[in-house]
Amino acid sequence: MLKGTNKQAAGSRGYAVYRSRGLMGLMLALILILTACGSGTGTNNSKSAAAETTETPAKTETNSGAYPVTIKHMKGELVLKEKPKTIAVLDVKFLDQMLAVGEKPAGSVIAGGNTDYPEYLGDRTSGMQVLGTRDEPNLEAITALKPDLIIMTDFQEEQYENISKIAPTLVLDFYEDWRDTLSTIAKITDKQSEADQVVSAYEEKVAGLKAKLSEKLGDETVAIIRPRKEGIRVHGIEHRIGQILYQDLGLKMPEMVKGIGEDGSVEISMETLPDIGADRYFVLSDELFAAEAETLAKNPVWKSLPAVKENHAYDVNATLWIAYYGPLAINLIVDQASEALLGSN
Repeated sequence: MLKGTNKQAAGSRGYAVYRSRGLMGLMLALILILTACGSGTGTNNSKSAAAETTETPAKTETNSGAYPVTIKHMKGELVLKEKPKTIAVLDVKFLDQMLAVGEKPAGSVIAGGNTDYPEYLGDRTSGMQVLGTRDEPNLEAITALKPDLIIMTDFQEEQYENISKIAPTLVLDFYEDWRDTLSTIAKITDKQSEADQVVSAYEEKVAGLKAKLSEKLGDETVAIIRPRKEGIRVHGIEHRIGQILYQDLGLKMPEMVKGIGEDGSVEISMETLPDIGADRYFVLSDELFAAEAETLAKNPVWKSLPAVKENHAYDVNATLWIAYYGPLAINLIVDQASEALLGSN
């Protein structure tokens, strides 16, 4: 009986071992299958991750594929490894251009004689630091800002050595066409599409106005003058404001203005004003030369001009028309000029 029991127990153990081995075999098979599936899944995940890694930079500003970017400027080349986060600009036109593409510098200079940013920019400059004036940048304020990048012009050549010690510095041509400068700003900020839209909108706008002005004015000529202490300054097509009116809007120049050379302007005396011979005048004045503008307005020579008698002389703000050479200001200049000319008799 005991032996039988032992045999049965032994048989039971043998069955248990066999069953256990069977289960282990099944489990091993399942593990192998799962491992194989896992391996295939891992490969797919790896490919998916690689694809996501490739796509991700296009969704970020600092690794969008636009960087690193090499910017050529008047002191050579500067490589930006990523989009600068803190930019200091030392000319108001750079502030204008950055705002035009939807960016904002951390700090900017202001125009000489002013205490704040240009009024035409409204509240878009809120939170920005004033960095002195274009003529006298405040090095302490610039240093305190801790910029990643400084943008200046060759107008500030004397300050370049000290400024460039603060942060990487770009030096752009002071007289460069605003479209070229905007293209550089676009490269810095990765806003090429926005910059292209700004230029396209401007070109479409002036093309429409050019046709209307040509129809309204015919062969009438327009002169741009600015009364100053030195005399009456007359601007030609080589001056940036002359380019806007004579080139972009297609206004006609009187013969005297056609003779102005590459300097872009000439100074004449009050007595020789009639020599300009324009049918219409834009008179640029601001607080700096307010007294001179008043003297001009009262002068018998000026008052005797046919254009003045016919109310074809238009007073405009010299600071806006000359100091702020960015697309936002230029669009305002175009609006003011066309409204004055198209709205007059």
